[in-house]
Amino acid sequence: MRKAFTLVEVLVVIAIIGVLIALLLPAIQAARESARRISCSSNLRQLGVGLQSYHGANKRFPPAVQMPYALEYIDDVTGGAVKPFGPNWLVYLMPYIEQNQLFQKANVRSYPGTSNFTSYATYDLSWRSIRGFKISIFLCPSDTGADVTFSDSAGRPPEKDWARGNYACSSGSADTDHHINGNNGVPNAPYPGMSKGPVMSINFGCRIKDILDGTSKTFLAHEVRIGVSGLDIRGTWALGMPGASLVCAGKDENPTPNNGLDESDEVEGCASFWHKGIGTKAGMGCSNSSSAFGMTAQARSRHPGGVNACFADGHLKFISDTISQLTWVQLQSTNDGQTPKADY
Repeated sequence: MRKAFTLVEVLVVIAIIGVLIALLLPAIQAARESARRISCSSNLRQLGVGLQSYHGANKRFPPAVQMPYALEYIDDVTGGAVKPFGPNWLVYLMPYIEQNQLFQKANVRSYPGTSNFTSYATYDLSWRSIRGFKISIFLCPSDTGADVTFSDSAGRPPEKDWARGNYACSSGSADTDHHINGNNGVPNAPYPGMSKGPVMSINFGCRIKDILDGTSKTFLAHEVRIGVSGLDIRGTWALGMPGASLVCAGKDENPTPNNGLDESDEVEGCASFWHKGIGTKAGMGCSNSSSAFGMTAQARSRHPGGVNACFADGHLKFISDTISQLTWVQLQSTNDGQTPKADY
């Protein structure tokens, strides 16, 4: 009568178990990502509902960010997180997503104060006291890095420890300073001559009736990824900057979501953390320039194959990374007058 397994039998059993685990692991990981993606899209849906409620109360969407000093086509005046920028769209949205207590703490009506750009001290920046609050609805569970706050060693902005977030308003396709006050950015790349009216931009939120292309064919908000380090401004919910809480993208350097170009997003401070492969391997390319003021940034996510997007009519769609550059730009625009191809 046998009383034990032979060594060969034990090794065979272990090998079989190993093969089964190897076969099951991808399925388990896929199921977990599916659940995370559903949770992520649910957050974006709630933000979309909040934006509709904001529009219902205010007859227009909120501004992407307040910058009373911004000047069209002048990067160095408009751009730069060292400037006395004001509250962004997510701050204004708080009363409509059950964050009214935090909104009251921000006291956004105190901004900009006496508002004299020649003197930083004349701006009331007390709204920034809420910058470090971690808010679950602003975070996609598929992403990582939420516990690493954004702080810039060069004082851009001077306050430290800005909390992270994964959602950004749709803010046009030309550089942000080309969309101030809702400017259509017609003469500018990409596709010069095409009207590229933003839904939300600097000092501007459009009215639904002005979305001439149709609300079901116009982006309202997207996903963005949290920066690759504490020095990376991207994925920072209270900062009204490209890549932080604004998507302003479609130019040749960042043509489509999750593109793998090493030099892609034009975000401030990139030179301090850029490395070869940041785009091709990490999917977080940015302009390796010490003089970048932060003018453009693309939608990004950790979901395989694409990003979640909310349209101006409130519906959500998973946008494929293979969407064409032209279709992406058309869907960013409120008034290009063109019919986008169904390649997304």
